[in-house]
Amino acid sequence: MEQNNLTVAKADKGRTMVIILRDTLKQKIDTFIQENQIILISKDPTESFQKQIQQTIHKCNAIIDKKQQKYLLQMKPMAPKLNALIKTHKEDKPLRPVINNIQAPSYKLAKYLSKKLNQLIKLPDTYANRNSKKVEQV
Repeated sequence: MEQNNLTVAKADKGRTMVIILRDTLKQKIDTFIQENQIILISKDPTESFQKQIQQTIHKCNAIIDKKQQKYLLQMKPMAPKLNALIKTHKEDKPLRPVINNIQAPSYKLAKYLSKKLNQLIKLPDTYANRNSKKVEQV
């Protein structure tokens, strides 16, 4: 929702909404892109990724059975979008990038392979995270 020179954005924590100047939000996003050396590409590679994934799936008959193959392809793949959440609990209100990959060409295949690997390789849960600063060995 945008009105005048203001825009409404989601906050990082909780269900809070932030009203911010549109130019300020754009500046924060541009700064984030520059600091993280993100480059803009001239052509959307989604279609070529989709074709590569399709070819790979068809070659992997030993891992993926024929019936499962058609369900692992995205019907309408799209490049993931960057959503910027505002960290209201920090000084200077930096951004937290969130990328939704559900429509990405590789999403279903990655999810399938992750489940398959977890079934085949039983790895012990040796570490438990209670928070991002303290990792404990179980």
